[in-house]
Amino acid sequence: MAIFSSLAGFFKRNKRRILITSAVTLSVYLIVNEFVIKKFRNYQNALRQELMFKQQIKQRFIQTQQDCYYTILALLPVLATPIVDSLPVEFITQALRLKKGQPQQQPPQQQIPSGSNSELTTDNLNLLDNNNNPESKLSIYMNKSKLELWNLLKIKTITRTLTLIYSISGLLLVTRLQLNVLARRSYLESAILMAGVKNNNNDSDPHETYLIEQSYLSLSWWLLNKGWFNLSSLIENIVIKKFEKITPKTELGIIEFEILLNDIINEINTNNKELILSNLFPINYQDLLDTIVNTNPDLIHYLDIPDSSLIKLINETNNIMLDGNLYFFDLLNSLILTNLNTLSSNLSANLSNVSNSLVMSGNLPDQKGEEITSQTNNNSTTLTSSKIVELPDKSYKLASFLAQLSVQNGIMINNNESKDEEQDEFENLMNNLNNFSGGIETENFQSNNELNGNIYVNTMNQLDDLDDFSAGIYSNFE
Repeated sequence: MAIFSSLAGFFKRNKRRILITSAVTLSVYLIVNEFVIKKFRNYQNALRQELMFKQQIKQRFIQTQQDCYYTILALLPVLATPIVDSLPVEFITQALRLKKGQPQQQPPQQQIPSGSNSELTTDNLNLLDNNNNPESKLSIYMNKSKLELWNLLKIKTITRTLTLIYSISGLLLVTRLQLNVLARRSYLESAILMAGVKNNNNDSDPHETYLIEQSYLSLSWWLLNKGWFNLSSLIENIVIKKFEKITPKTELGIIEFEILLNDIINEINTNNKELILSNLFPINYQDLLDTIVNTNPDLIHYLDIPDSSLIKLINETNNIMLDGNLYFFDLLNSLILTNLNTLSSNLSANLSNVSNSLVMSGNLPDQKGEEITSQTNNNSTTLTSSKIVELPDKSYKLASFLAQLSVQNGIMINNNESKDEEQDEFENLMNNLNNFSGGIETENFQSNNELNGNIYVNTMNQLDDLDDFSAGIYSNFE
């Protein structure tokens, strides 16, 4: 009892202090629970949402870049067909092949000795039949001399190669720009909707939005139908000037040939920046009007509405392309040079393989064989019983470069992962070219590894600067 009495007395004496202490303790607990623990939990939730947000952005970004890649592959045939048709390397080659040993009128059934200068295949007989037709494209070239045909072949082959490089590089870059702009716009709208913020564009018709986006994407029609032709004309004039004094029999090294092509690219880019950009995308109003009329004429009235979504998309694209701070043109040049490096590597590998194969098979002329033997002490070419070691400074005739350029053109426009029939045509073209350039049979003039997939698009698509450019557009939420 004494204990309880003493406790009761203690509480009576310290009642006020105990109440104040309890109140303070409870208040502190409530404050900590309300402002610290809950804040910590809210921070955890916010951090978790931020990580999810970043992951979604990353996934959408990756998906957008994959969409760009497959879009390019799908558009390659559309882009390449008119370029190939307008620069008819095949017809010129066929005309040269026929003029090499134009025979007397012999029936198709007659067998001509193999290796004869008058050798005529079934294909050549068909070509002769086509030549009798005044409407045949081949007849145009059959009326020219061999010298004229060789000069045409030189100019058209190199022009076709550079036109494809410029057009494919530009198409890839513009497609990246367009799809990333649309992907960012779509993601921003969905993020605003999820956040519960009122969106002023929420009342827009989804079908109308879809039509506008499709119309914006279809602006690539300009490059696919008009822009490449203007670029080709520009390129051809400079090619004629640079290769005027170089004949098909002129011997060039790989590096020397690459420097010639690089000089052409530098001259094109130095004085024609605005012209190049205006042919990749309809920057000028008249070009834009022409493109809309040919793609989506029902939406042409949007061009007269300054605040329309279509005009906003077009203006943003133009600003990015023309703004020097965003390095659009520099990136385009990087893509072009990347393709040039890929081209040089493929030419070096294929020409070396062909030269080695010819030496091993004994198909090289005696003079060439003596030259190879005499140069072994100079480390130019070493021939052993098992292998040939060759340094990359070896020279080749321009005709050999033209043949390989035709093969590389086929690879540039290949949108499949495997070799197809179109590649066989380019291999035949390559063999034909070398047959009348030096009398050397070149059945093995090919590299099967280079004919599988599109190494040019793949190499460009893996360029870090291109991903940085896409990320800069995708993350611009102004």
